[in-house]
Amino acid sequence: MNRQLRLHPRQVEAFRGIMLTGSITLAAQMMNVTQPAVSRLIRDFEIAVDLRLFDRDGRRLVARAEAIRLYREVERFYLGLDHIGAIADDIRGSRGLRLRIAAMPALAASCLPEILSRLMGAQPDVSVVFDVESTDHICDMITNHHYDLGFVFGSPRHAGLPAQPLATTHAVVAMRRDHPLAALSGITPRDLVAYRLLLPGRKTPVRQSFDTILAQAGLSPATLMETSMANCCGFAARGDGIAISDPVTVAERGELVSRPLTPEIEISYVAIRPPQARACCWPTRSLTRRKPGLG
Repeated sequence: MNRQLRLHPRQVEAFRGIMLTGSITLAAQMMNVTQPAVSRLIRDFEIAVDLRLFDRDGRRLVARAEAIRLYREVERFYLGLDHIGAIADDIRGSRGLRLRIAAMPALAASCLPEILSRLMGAQPDVSVVFDVESTDHICDMITNHHYDLGFVFGSPRHAGLPAQPLATTHAVVAMRRDHPLAALSGITPRDLVAYRLLLPGRKTPVRQSFDTILAQAGLSPATLMETSMANCCGFAARGDGIAISDPVTVAERGELVSRPLTPEIEISYVAIRPPQARACCWPTRSLTRRKPGLG
């Protein structure tokens, strides 16, 4: 017998936030609420849908297969809402410009809030939609004209996207302060392979470069986990392994320390626009040997 679900939009938003960021902390920042509030929303959401969506290990939430299947439907729902909203804004075009922006979690949590605040202060008639998404998702949405501007890792994987490099840095190795490798000033692949490695997905430029380095050295990790960079740092902070990440993402986790990786893997932060759009011209910065951040 079917029963009617009593879902609250904030429950769905909390679920989506955790699935996007892999972190209750980052999901709470996205929603501008406290971490306990997000935990309550997720608990109520599981009750409403009558599904166990996450495995709990202390303060850690690990998405189950049910959560992954449900998340696909949630994303379709949000895409439909964005499309309806865009059409409505086109109808109300005389009310001012609507700017749709997306950024990966590392930049969304660091420098972009200040940049957007300045933009809205200088342009009070501009309405802004600001979403936090993965690099792959932003590229897809930019290609289909659902965003006007995206901030991502590396160069876009889709041909024809106008792109402007913003800053460059190098990948680092992140770990808890009490990890044995934290005593080293620099780390090589041979130092890493005895530990569980927390790595970004195989299609990411960082992972591809790292796999090439391992292959050239004839090395392979004892164990590994593939996930987003934000998740890599989250698991590293819990002592579940050592992460290969960008320094901006690591800087968001105060319990982690980072060490340079040799050979170096260059990381670029890029602004992308929809096809046929004119690329913006911003100066490119280097973050090497500087405090992580774009500001």
